[in-house]
Amino acid sequence: MYGLRREISELREVEVELHDGAAMAEVIAAMRAKIPSLEGPVLRQGEDRLVEQYKFNINGKFYFDGQDFKLNKGDRIALLVPITGG
Repeated sequence: MYGLRREISELREVEVELHDGAAMAEVIAAMRAKIPSLEGPVLRQGEDRLVEQYKFNINGKFYFDGQDFKLNKGDRIALLVPITGG
Protein backbone atom coordinates (compact mmCIF):
# COMPACT_ATOMS: atom_id res chain seq x y z
CA MET A 1 0.00 0.00 0.00
CA TYR A 2 1.11 3.52 -0.73
CA GLY A 3 0.21 7.05 0.33
CA LEU A 4 -2.94 7.50 2.39
CA ARG A 5 -3.66 3.75 2.52
CA ARG A 6 -0.26 3.19 4.09
CA GLU A 7 -0.72 6.08 6.51
CA ILE A 8 -4.15 4.84 7.61
CA SER A 9 -3.16 1.20 7.99
CA GLU A 10 0.50 1.73 8.94
CA LEU A 11 1.22 -1.26 6.69
CA ARG A 12 3.12 -1.48 3.44
CA GLU A 13 1.80 -4.94 2.64
CA VAL A 14 -0.98 -7.14 3.90
CA GLU A 15 -1.54 -10.77 3.08
CA VAL A 16 -5.02 -12.21 2.93
CA GLU A 17 -6.00 -15.76 2.13
CA LEU A 18 -8.56 -16.20 -0.60
CA HIS A 19 -9.65 -19.12 -2.74
CA ASP A 20 -8.84 -19.39 -6.44
CA GLY A 21 -11.48 -17.51 -8.36
CA ALA A 22 -12.12 -14.96 -5.60
CA ALA A 23 -13.86 -11.82 -6.86
CA MET A 24 -13.47 -8.12 -6.03
CA ALA A 25 -16.09 -8.17 -3.24
CA GLU A 26 -14.28 -11.06 -1.53
CA VAL A 27 -10.94 -9.21 -1.69
CA ILE A 28 -12.53 -6.09 -0.18
CA ALA A 29 -14.26 -8.10 2.57
CA ALA A 30 -10.95 -9.76 3.46
CA MET A 31 -9.20 -6.37 3.53
CA ARG A 32 -11.93 -4.89 5.72
CA ALA A 33 -11.57 -7.79 8.18
CA LYS A 34 -7.77 -7.45 8.27
CA ILE A 35 -7.57 -3.62 8.20
CA PRO A 36 -10.83 -2.11 9.55
CA SER A 37 -9.34 1.41 9.45
CA LEU A 38 -9.69 1.40 5.62
CA GLU A 39 -13.48 1.43 5.90
CA GLY A 40 -14.72 4.90 5.05
CA PRO A 41 -11.67 6.55 3.45
CA VAL A 42 -10.83 3.66 1.07
CA LEU A 43 -13.61 1.05 1.29
CA ARG A 44 -17.22 2.16 1.06
CA GLN A 45 -18.90 2.14 4.45
CA GLY A 46 -20.85 -1.10 4.92
CA GLU A 47 -20.31 -2.24 1.31
CA ASP A 48 -17.83 -4.54 -0.38
CA ARG A 49 -16.88 -1.79 -2.82
CA LEU A 50 -14.04 0.67 -3.24
CA VAL A 51 -14.40 4.41 -2.72
CA GLU A 52 -14.62 6.07 -6.14
CA GLN A 53 -11.01 7.12 -6.75
CA TYR A 54 -9.40 3.81 -5.71
CA LYS A 55 -8.58 0.99 -8.10
CA PHE A 56 -7.04 -2.45 -7.85
CA ASN A 57 -4.06 -3.28 -10.02
CA ILE A 58 -3.73 -7.02 -10.50
CA ASN A 59 -0.64 -8.21 -12.30
CA GLY A 60 -0.39 -4.88 -14.16
CA LYS A 61 -4.06 -4.42 -15.12
CA PHE A 62 -6.38 -1.88 -13.46
CA TYR A 63 -9.83 -2.85 -12.18
CA PHE A 64 -12.30 -0.12 -11.29
CA ASP A 65 -15.21 -0.44 -8.88
CA GLY A 66 -17.96 -2.42 -10.54
CA GLN A 67 -15.59 -4.38 -12.77
CA ASP A 68 -14.95 -7.89 -11.62
CA PHE A 69 -12.06 -10.28 -11.77
CA LYS A 70 -11.24 -13.80 -10.70
CA LEU A 71 -8.00 -14.25 -8.79
CA ASN A 72 -5.55 -17.04 -9.37
CA LYS A 73 -2.97 -18.39 -6.96
CA GLY A 74 0.04 -16.09 -6.83
CA ASP A 75 -1.71 -12.96 -8.15
CA ARG A 76 -0.38 -9.74 -6.68
CA ILE A 77 -2.81 -6.93 -5.98
CA ALA A 78 -1.99 -3.27 -5.45
CA LEU A 79 -4.57 -0.80 -4.17
CA LEU A 80 -3.86 2.46 -5.98
CA VAL A 81 -5.18 5.84 -6.96
CA PRO A 82 -4.30 6.10 -10.66
CA ILE A 83 -2.85 9.52 -11.43
CA THR A 84 -2.91 11.12 -14.83
CA GLY A 85 -0.84 14.05 -15.86
CA GLY A 86 0.17 15.97 -18.87
